[in-house]
Amino acid sequence: MRKTIKVSNIDCANCAKSIESYFNEIDGIDAKVNVPAKKVIFNYEDETVTEDSLADQLRTIGYYPILNNEEQLRQKRKDLIDLIVAAVLSFPLLWTMFVHLGIRIYVPSILMNGFVQWALATPILFYVGRRFFRATYHQLKARNAGMDTLVVLGTTAAYIYSVLTTLNYEFGSHTGSMHMPDLYFETTAVIILMVLLGNFFENRVKEKTNDALQSLISLGAKEARVIRDGVELLLPVDEISVGETIIVLANEKIPLDGIVLKGKSYVDEAMITGEPMPSLKEKGSKVVGSTMNTIETLTIEVTAVGSDTVLAHIIQTVEDTALIKPKAQRVADKIASVFVPAVVIISIITFVIWIFFVNGGSSFAIAFSPAVAVLVISCPCALGLATPTSIAVGSGIAFKEGILYKGGEFFEIANKITAIAFDKTGTLTEGQPQLTDFEGDQETLKYAASLEKHSNHPIAKAIVKANKKKGFYDVDNFEVLIGQGIKGTIAQKEVYVGSRKLAEQLKVDISGFSPDVYLKQGKTIFFTIIDSKAVNMMAVSDPLKDSAKAVIIELKRRNITPYIITGDQKLTADYIAGQLGIDHVFYEVLPHEKSQVVQQIQNEGHIVAFVGDGINDAPALKMADVSFAVQNGSDIALDTADVMLMTSDLGLVTKAIDLSLATLRNIYVNFFWAFIYNIVVIPFAAMGYLSPAIAGIGMGFSSIMVVLNALSLNLFRFKKLQTEEVK
Repeated sequence: MRKTIKVSNIDCANCAKSIESYFNEIDGIDAKVNVPAKKVIFNYEDETVTEDSLADQLRTIGYYPILNNEEQLRQKRKDLIDLIVAAVLSFPLLWTMFVHLGIRIYVPSILMNGFVQWALATPILFYVGRRFFRATYHQLKARNAGMDTLVVLGTTAAYIYSVLTTLNYEFGSHTGSMHMPDLYFETTAVIILMVLLGNFFENRVKEKTNDALQSLISLGAKEARVIRDGVELLLPVDEISVGETIIVLANEKIPLDGIVLKGKSYVDEAMITGEPMPSLKEKGSKVVGSTMNTIETLTIEVTAVGSDTVLAHIIQTVEDTALIKPKAQRVADKIASVFVPAVVIISIITFVIWIFFVNGGSSFAIAFSPAVAVLVISCPCALGLATPTSIAVGSGIAFKEGILYKGGEFFEIANKITAIAFDKTGTLTEGQPQLTDFEGDQETLKYAASLEKHSNHPIAKAIVKANKKKGFYDVDNFEVLIGQGIKGTIAQKEVYVGSRKLAEQLKVDISGFSPDVYLKQGKTIFFTIIDSKAVNMMAVSDPLKDSAKAVIIELKRRNITPYIITGDQKLTADYIAGQLGIDHVFYEVLPHEKSQVVQQIQNEGHIVAFVGDGINDAPALKMADVSFAVQNGSDIALDTADVMLMTSDLGLVTKAIDLSLATLRNIYVNFFWAFIYNIVVIPFAAMGYLSPAIAGIGMGFSSIMVVLNALSLNLFRFKKLQTEEVK
């Protein structure tokens, strides 16, 4: 059995490790976490395991499953309330920071009172920050300390120090006339507020992208007309079994995979194959569930249900490839696995040295100050900002160019690409058939267009579009000749528009035309026949995008190998590849096989990008190291890909790669600064040269430096695309 559960508070690789280590200790349950999608995918054999029982166990270890839309809305409300509470209570504490900074500004005396600050900071730490304590507990239980641990230690240490200082001042031997010592409740509040703000904006961005798997699942039909004991019943597809007979009317979805028993019709399989041309289905033809029957009623024998259908295989492939895809987790979380324990140890050692060895032994309060300073000044703000700030600036630059990044992982991998695989239809080509060649009397095109105007076939639309400025004739007795063409009467003339097969069946002479020339180019040909005479021949194809050739040339210049992966026949695929100068072509590839081809290229040692637009491309987009979805592609492709190209210009592919390299360099500079900062200031804090207040300011300064460096990305300039052939 397989079950996928969304979890609201999966934020980093440490969360994934905690969940996986817990469930993998339970016999019969295998759990894998998809961090970017915030999902846990369970595989189990035990029939007693249910979604509710898995959800209860997730709650036990501090994670919040979302089983329906109501729970998701409830969790969003909780997050928003926490953020508002933190902001409202933090503002008065932030006001007091001006005093610590030595800035002369009016601050109400009541806000400088230690008990008032204590009252404001307490709900922020223990109510708003409860999620960090829970996460830290379970991370430590799994021996997997992460960034949440540092947040808890830093905020709690500053809080405890401030509480002790307040109590010592108010109830110690000091006189009421003494100036209130520095308190650091605002440090506790600010750290929690900033982390919540970061999580809030991150979640809002993710919500703008629809869930690809949910969209895939919604494609399937919910009901089917099944024949049982001679009676036609409308039942949920879950109640249909293999071997049963179903009826599918015109303009209805085919609910399940099967074989046609009776009828002849065109089926639109674009959502599976990506090809715009409807496929002729007749007795003995295989059909795929969720495709659209367009012309006539079909009687179908069901051959696959549930997880055995083609659509189910695509869904499972998308899930599985998302798990094995080599995605880099947040760099800050990786560093934290070593950084957090090191900082804690340094802080403890600092406290011990001060209390026993400095000046012959120091008081608890004096020893506590440098220990807290070590924790506060090494708080993960700079490390946490290093990657997202650079990515945010880089994404803003990309958006202005028509590039929409959907994940930070792209920046880490894209500059290493050695091979790019392209889907053909809608990616390298325009995705819409066009009338590209015409032989015969131009005036006769009006006859063909008048007839095609009554058809909803994509090729018919191409012919109509080619004639739209010339008007149309009235058509009588219109008829679809399934698998051959169409016919009708125009001005008492019998007119046919159809295939070569139709012309031969009507015994019409077509020797005056040259169909083989266009067939070798992978084009589809049609003849217009008026009163048993062929008056013209039309060739229809899906033309290449204007930018396709230049992009392939540029990729070769960069030693990136281009591939084509398409469901088209060999003739068409080879012709397109020849036009573009692509040497590696995979043709007649089924939808679920595209990801296997990508993996095959990866096994040859390549870092592979995939560029596609169709539902059938979703598994390949997930399998690739990085992926691009082109404008006007299916929602599934757009949701699945790492990058969305918002115009039809394929040159955006190389621009996205160039910008990723610049952004990655910027991230490295940020981390260099964050590390140097910690290496320098932690010893100063340990030696007592930095108070917790100065440490808090230093932490803020470190973050500012990271942001300023990220903003320097605005100086980046894109290179112009070269169009000369590689020699």
